[in-house]
Amino acid sequence: MSAADRRKWDARYRDGAFVERTWPSEFLVACADWLPQRGWALDLACGAGRNALFLARRGLAVDAVDISPIALARGRDESAGLAIEWHQADLEAGFTPTRGYDVIVNIRYVNLPLVTALIGHLAPGGALVVEQHLRHEKAEVGPKNPAFRVPPGALRQLAEGLDVLTDEEGLFRDPDNRVAALARLCARRRRESATARAQAHGML
Repeated sequence: MSAADRRKWDARYRDGAFVERTWPSEFLVACADWLPQRGWALDLACGAGRNALFLARRGLAVDAVDISPIALARGRDESAGLAIEWHQADLEAGFTPTRGYDVIVNIRYVNLPLVTALIGHLAPGGALVVEQHLRHEKAEVGPKNPAFRVPPGALRQLAEGLDVLTDEEGLFRDPDNRVAALARLCARRRRESATARAQAHGML
């Protein structure tokens, strides 16, 4: 994203965009039973932090990252007493975490190469939750530019090497009653077996 993109998003949040959308992602909530409630989570393109707040209220510490300082300030105002660190960053330029994560959340921000790279920072047993607008002939809402939608099967390919817990594509009704074409994935990094640990340490 450019400085112009940051100004665009700042203007949208300053003008009250998404101010009524305080609920967390419906898909994230549906995946909650698969997610740990301790450790660290990463919320990519967090906006005003609706998903980061949800995760923190469940017991996780959260790194919440977005390009818009206006959006981050709105989230920070709602997060008193919660373990959330707010980071302003241009994710198009990449993001290098300083820790491993027990949960990584990527909701409707398309940067699959970045998510693929970040999977390497997912702790054993950690969960990846991704929801993206899908390229679909019956899409009614969402980006008009196909570059901001994922093709069918893209999330399944992204999760290669992970244990897929759920993987679905199709038309879904949002809580605000809009119908969206979406690809959704929740997957878990496998825990290292005792044999693999022993091999890694030269014991076998």
